Amino acid sequence: MCVLGGLAALEVSEWTAKRTVKGMFWITFTAIFGSAISVGLIGSMFAMNFDPPYTASKFIPTMGMLFGNTMVGVSLGMDSVLVSVDTRRDIVECMLCYGASRWETVWPIAVDAARTAMVPSITSMGITGLISIPGMMSGQILGGADVMDAA
Repeated sequence: MCVLGGLAALEVSEWTAKRTVKGMFWITFTAIFGSAISVGLIGSMFAMNFDPPYTASKFIPTMGMLFGNTMVGVSLGMDSVLVSVDTRRDIVECMLCYGASRWETVWPIAVDAARTAMVPSITSMGITGLISIPGMMSGQILGGADVMDAA
């Protein structure tokens, strides 16, 4: 899982990023790996009742989906932060010169970045019941599963 998390972080921080900063790989690795592992383990234990929660045949595909989703969010969030800091450079420097803390200075930028990063996830959750679930159910039926098992 660490290798997959590292590859996901490398993709986001080095290959697709328009702007980079020093240490960006480790920031993205922590964000992607930490969130995917925690959600994957909690979901496996409580929502899917896997015993043990890290059963390879079920945990690896779940982690692949989580890595894919977190890559999109982290990529959009990091890009939004870096673009905002670059375009609002004068405001950030002025606030820092007048004694604002780093957190006070970056707070509006972080809020905008969080909103931007959550848009794809919220949009995909909105269509899950209409498109994804019936699509998965019909795929299972076409694959030979019993209709009651697919439901």
